[in-house]
Amino acid sequence: MCSVQYCFAKDKGPWIIKPVASSRGRGIYLVSNPSQISMDENILVSRYINNPLLIDEFKFDVRLYVVVTSYDPLLIYIYEEGLARFATVKYDQTSTNIKNTFMHLTNYSLNKKSSDYVSCDDPEVEDYGNKWSMSAVLRYLKQEGKDTTLLMRQVEDLIIKAVLSAELQIATACKMFVPHKANCFELYGFDVLIDSNLKPWLLEVNLSPSLSCDAPLDLKIKASMIADMFSLVGLVGQDPLSRQSLSDRFMVDKQAAAPRVQVEDNKALHSFTRHRVTLDFIPMQQHGDKTLHSCSCH
Repeated sequence: MCSVQYCFAKDKGPWIIKPVASSRGRGIYLVSNPSQISMDENILVSRYINNPLLIDEFKFDVRLYVVVTSYDPLLIYIYEEGLARFATVKYDQTSTNIKNTFMHLTNYSLNKKSSDYVSCDDPEVEDYGNKWSMSAVLRYLKQEGKDTTLLMRQVEDLIIKAVLSAELQIATACKMFVPHKANCFELYGFDVLIDSNLKPWLLEVNLSPSLSCDAPLDLKIKASMIADMFSLVGLVGQDPLSRQSLSDRFMVDKQAAAPRVQVEDNKALHSFTRHRVTLDFIPMQQHGDKTLHSCSCH
């Protein structure tokens, strides 16, 4: 097996280095040559996307929320809203700025420490400062003449394929350890970068996406997402200040409760786009020793 330096010696950088099992942008750095990569630690080396789509000359990525309620059959729900996180220094591709993390990294936990970070205290203003809503980004791109419908189709395709890549292992584990599959669901945070050609790239999938609300826009989007997620999986909200006993809660009139649950569920299905993925496992084409299989999404 060749070393990293040898395998990628002829490839042009830069490269982005991420520590394994880390978060919030900690320990991430860029190098222009593979020889600068340390082999003494567990790291993930990725090719740096050096043609990111810019808004007002700033680099950004998008956090999208995805709920999987079942792996057999595979049911994926993509929340209709998300958050765009902007870098705090205008993007410059020259190698002299390769160590400027405030320019190249879009992690909120990192950029909020920058003196150039701009916050917004009005939740109704979604296109100001270093954190926008996904809807605001799409509106901006549409005004610029970009095909946002095609972009979102590609984003959905990217998310589905990412979940499919781990579907077999997770579905197998669920069969072994989850006797009642309807009792579980998972919320994922997908971080997506869009390049200048309007192609989405998957940066990473977060198993425990941050639900903290440091800004009014955070609360507006995340609170609605959580409420819809709970409705989606069938959890009925209870007033924590209520003194009603636990036994009394189970004696709620089903006829009175049913319409409210139905309304909330309809709202959830409106906010989360459902994708049911069926793997047909029918050989479509042979490539040497590899067999490609068909896959349909509904």
